[in-house]
Amino acid sequence: MESMRILYVSEATGWTGGGSRLLSAARELLRRGHRVAAACPRDGELGRRLAQAGVEIYPLKIRQDYDVICAYRLARLVRQWKAEILHAQHSQAHAVALLASYFMDPLPIIVTRHVVFRMRKNPFSKFKYRSRRISRYEVVSEAVAAEIATIGIDKEKITVIPPGIDLDIWEKVRQQRNAVLPKEPMSVLMVGNYSSFKGHQVLLQAAVEVRRALPGTLFRLAGRDTEKLKPLVEKLNLGKNVELLGERSDVADLLSLAHLFVMPSLMEGFGISLIEAQSAMVPAVASAVGGLKQIIKDGETGLLVPAGNPEALAQAIIRLLTCPEEAARLAAQGYEEARRKFSHHVMVDRLENLYKEVLNEFSSRSHVPSRGSRPGDHAAGIQKSAPMA
Repeated sequence: MESMRILYVSEATGWTGGGSRLLSAARELLRRGHRVAAACPRDGELGRRLAQAGVEIYPLKIRQDYDVICAYRLARLVRQWKAEILHAQHSQAHAVALLASYFMDPLPIIVTRHVVFRMRKNPFSKFKYRSRRISRYEVVSEAVAAEIATIGIDKEKITVIPPGIDLDIWEKVRQQRNAVLPKEPMSVLMVGNYSSFKGHQVLLQAAVEVRRALPGTLFRLAGRDTEKLKPLVEKLNLGKNVELLGERSDVADLLSLAHLFVMPSLMEGFGISLIEAQSAMVPAVASAVGGLKQIIKDGETGLLVPAGNPEALAQAIIRLLTCPEEAARLAAQGYEEARRKFSHHVMVDRLENLYKEVLNEFSSRSHVPSRGSRPGDHAAGIQKSAPMA
């Protein structure tokens, strides 16, 4: 495939599943010979990891939706860097990329939506999502696709591309699990930044029931702000059974010591940490919501339980902790399913096809020249300056 110039834009500073997905895609696109750059906060975790992967970083701090100054700077960067595709990764980036389109020559704009929150129906949201200046919406699951369609977006403008991860990175974790996984204490791991919809409280309530059956079970909760759960842990008298780990960069090591992975979300666009657990061959239990139903086949690659039901979650946890043969079978089949459907190779194949498709569609219906001439090359009357510092 001919090399493309792809400019990502994001307001993200912390580390999330969306950031992990972007990093995995950028690495593979670079490996395939494409030019990849990102306009994002340089001092954030996303910018730091992208830079380490060899992505060109252009500092851009978006303060709010429709940040005019950021939009003008982004438009200038598009011209200077001669981007062929502008791909917005988050909500504020979406608004700023749309606004930037009024300051520059036309080019395809793709917007990714990771979350399954209900769409707002106010005028600003409708303007942002219904604009004809957006070429395509790329979403992480069928659940997200169904939700954004409710605001009136043509379904033909929505492309579902599930996240993918580099399975080879997790080979070491699989080997470690075989070598060092202790029989006691049994360890249950949850990875997710603290938020009301992630289901941390549900897991802690389930832990009370699990402790009655398996007193020594250890619950380890990793993710930004999980320390805020300490009052609830104390109220439930779970101090000896729960570790609140906060934000961690050693998730691979945590998975290598986990007997079970749990994702008890009340809603979820997809769930990259669940794929990581499967890639590490850790048996998994998850809520039957959103994109999680796209990852786990109940009873085949893991167990699904009703969202917000601590009793059902506790029973699923006890079942797999007390039946290692079933847990091992589900883990092995979960790994094979992740390898087949959720590798970064599969994801980037689909991204490449999407990029090629929107470029061809854009060229055929507009005055934009063929790909031999970059969009920025015909920006009339604009003086190019040094790259953004």
